[in-house]
Amino acid sequence: MDGSSENSELLKLGVFLPVGNNGWMMTSTAPQFMPTWELNRDVSQLAEEIGFDYVFSMAKWRGLGGATKFWDFSIESITLMSALAAATKRLRLVCSIAPTIVHPAVFAKMAATLDGISGGRLDINIVSAGNHAEYSQMGLYPEDFEAHRYDYTEEWLTIVKALWTQPSVTFDGEYFSLDDCRSDPKPVQRPYPGIVCATNSERGFQFVADHCDEAFIGGAIDEVRASTQRLRELADERGRTVTTHRHINLIQADTDREAQELFEHYRDGADWEAIAQVHGPTRSRADVEEVRRRNLPRYIHYFTTAYPGGPETIANVVEEYAHSGISGLLLTFPDFLDGLRKFNENVMPILRSRGIIAPAPERSAARV
Repeated sequence: MDGSSENSELLKLGVFLPVGNNGWMMTSTAPQFMPTWELNRDVSQLAEEIGFDYVFSMAKWRGLGGATKFWDFSIESITLMSALAAATKRLRLVCSIAPTIVHPAVFAKMAATLDGISGGRLDINIVSAGNHAEYSQMGLYPEDFEAHRYDYTEEWLTIVKALWTQPSVTFDGEYFSLDDCRSDPKPVQRPYPGIVCATNSERGFQFVADHCDEAFIGGAIDEVRASTQRLRELADERGRTVTTHRHINLIQADTDREAQELFEHYRDGADWEAIAQVHGPTRSRADVEEVRRRNLPRYIHYFTTAYPGGPETIANVVEEYAHSGISGLLLTFPDFLDGLRKFNENVMPILRSRGIIAPAPERSAARV
């Protein structure tokens, strides 16, 4: 993703859009909301107005249930981003696609169309279908698919890139066969839109180094630093450049104490039944009780890290990540619009004063 700043070393900021109900909080005591088009439009327009660089939407086909019906309601990524392309002017738009559900020739034209609508602002997140329950419910996840899903994804992406760059594609592979297949017009961006992937495995890192421009990685600061370094090494071996981004959840208040109290309040409402579904849809009551006994707080935020704090503490967290070698942070909030406003008013001025993020964008009228 190019972002809007002239200095490539400035940290890029993104919003992980609330395309699933209740965002990233698996708890009944956090704000409860549905993933409407209007909410995602308002979040994206506000993010653009205050100077964020991109928005990211996931592909989600099955929720986790529980008392909060976590992610049981979701809107589709590519359709959403097509609408946002017309509702925004500057933001990079990262849509998500699972190669298991769309033929590469179909997706190549979809993406080229969306890149045109957005004026060349499209990036594509490749989902290698690691969540078995989402795709097996459609009959699209064979028993042995886990072992070769990256091989399948590589072949799929090779075809998509060929269709974006060649007049005609004839291809005879292990999973796909094309005969004089054509896809025009080509994407606005040359040679094609940016390709990103979220992964923490060595096989995933190799896929990113071979085929992608950016990786979304997880873990604590030291793990993020190590993963970023590993990806750089793999990319260097291939004569390529890959950057990294990290997703975090911010719980903001006027003071650290108030933010910590809010954090504890959210934990008190943890939806343990939904949390137990994270590793599969057949969790028993005993499994649920085991998860509750182990009290795994990170699952309340669905595989990301929550940081509670006042403005200075949140700014320090962002700065520490900025110095870990990553290129960007993908942010979520319990309440997205309120969280963005607080971040803009209280944290972004601190980050700008420290030279961490780009200067404030010029705008004629602020509605934040």
